[in-house]
Amino acid sequence: MKKFLIFCAAVLAACAVCMPAFAEIPLGSVSFSESDTEKTRGIKKDYNKAYLTYFSVIASSAAYAPKGEGAAYLKNYGWDISVQQASRDKWDVHFIQAKNHMSDGTNLYLLSFRGSVNKKDWTADLTAGQVIYGGKTLEESEKIAKGKAERTEDMDAAVLKKAAKKQNKSPEKEVDENAENKNLPKVHKGFNVYADAVLHHLLDDGKSEFLKQFRADRNARLLLTGHSLGGAVATLVGQRLIDYGFDPQRLQVITFGAPAVANKPFKQKYGNRMNLIRVTNTADPIPLTLQALLRTYKQFGEEVRFRIPGTTSNMTHIMNLYLDAGLRNYYQSLDKGVKQGALQDWPDLLLSEGGKPLVLICVKEGKEDKKKKTEPMAMLQRFMLNEYKALFPNYSVYYTDDPWKEMEARQADYLLVLEFDANPSREDRSWFLTLSQTLSDKDGVIAAGSVARRTSPEAGNIRAAMKAVRLQREELLKQTDWLRPGSVQVPGKFTEAEAANR
Repeated sequence: MKKFLIFCAAVLAACAVCMPAFAEIPLGSVSFSESDTEKTRGIKKDYNKAYLTYFSVIASSAAYAPKGEGAAYLKNYGWDISVQQASRDKWDVHFIQAKNHMSDGTNLYLLSFRGSVNKKDWTADLTAGQVIYGGKTLEESEKIAKGKAERTEDMDAAVLKKAAKKQNKSPEKEVDENAENKNLPKVHKGFNVYADAVLHHLLDDGKSEFLKQFRADRNARLLLTGHSLGGAVATLVGQRLIDYGFDPQRLQVITFGAPAVANKPFKQKYGNRMNLIRVTNTADPIPLTLQALLRTYKQFGEEVRFRIPGTTSNMTHIMNLYLDAGLRNYYQSLDKGVKQGALQDWPDLLLSEGGKPLVLICVKEGKEDKKKKTEPMAMLQRFMLNEYKALFPNYSVYYTDDPWKEMEARQADYLLVLEFDANPSREDRSWFLTLSQTLSDKDGVIAAGSVARRTSPEAGNIRAAMKAVRLQREELLKQTDWLRPGSVQVPGKFTEAEAANR
């Protein structure tokens, strides 16, 4: 936890309190001030962890579908995503790399690794044998894993001894060798092969400048993330980078549903040196699978558990469940901070850019009964409304049955009526998410339309909301050339009195 907080403090130091800025998805990170009490700092630290975890789960989903909604969402906030494939021998590793800057100008580099989707990936998952871990260079690491290492001043004596024995085994030494085995750091063979392929791609083939640029950018930070197999690869790549001289305080690893990657000696020797957050969920068996089958595997790092009831879905390991739970966890952290007076939610009134029109956003309830509104729908409505708030430099949100009267009273230039609705399917457990919008000026309606997406926990509720907002945003941009999505600098405090200064 302490290492994570050091990482966050370095990256987020100058961010506006609880408000988003360019490159930060809503609502953004928060900064610390000298006047913060110990309690306030603790609340902000918890919030920043929840925010970065939420960002990471979106990035992990984007690794599965670089042309999908998660990637499109990040691109809208300025993330320059590049699809990568690392190939070595018969193995192919798919991941994305991206770069953007935080609100304080600090660059954040991202590596997000795809989980298992095909037979080769599953083969790597099931290659459960272990190889010895060590080495200060990629070449040394591979030699140690293959048992062909030669002595260097920096290499662990015990590791070298074991590697030498592999080349000249004798029956009488078998007992001693087995005893020594228990004390050597080892990692999952299949995961290690994938990690080595990535490291060759990033460090050794001469084609990638990504890590070179990161290393040269001394104030930058690197986030490694992934789901399932992707999380295992992120963990090992992060550990290897530390071996190869990268500053561990500049690295953060956040994984989702990742299995254990190493044995107990590895955990004891290397487990505490890396900023690792392992996100699991209460119904997902995968993170414990290797430990249950092979007791030599041990998890390490800080565990964060998302609560997902087993009744939500019978596919409890899938990415979409983590995506929805990540947003829920983030909002819970934000609401806790708001309730305790340390944080502020996104305001219903924003006047941030003179000369730009004022948009009155009128929110209408759909046919769904307010008293029966499901928790997922309430969360999705909040998510979608925040996306609209992020779009406009000047807006005022109202819940009213007479928006035209309010538009005149507020002297707004545009009226945007939004309606969020959810209707269950008669065929299965899925439901239809509907987002309707009508944009008008003082002369009447300019554009109107509705988007409906069929969704479920398995299909991805947040993905459906992302797509609905993206499609409606595209229609708004056709009618409002003064909009620049993702470029709004939002002040930290807002009051109704500010409207008088317009």
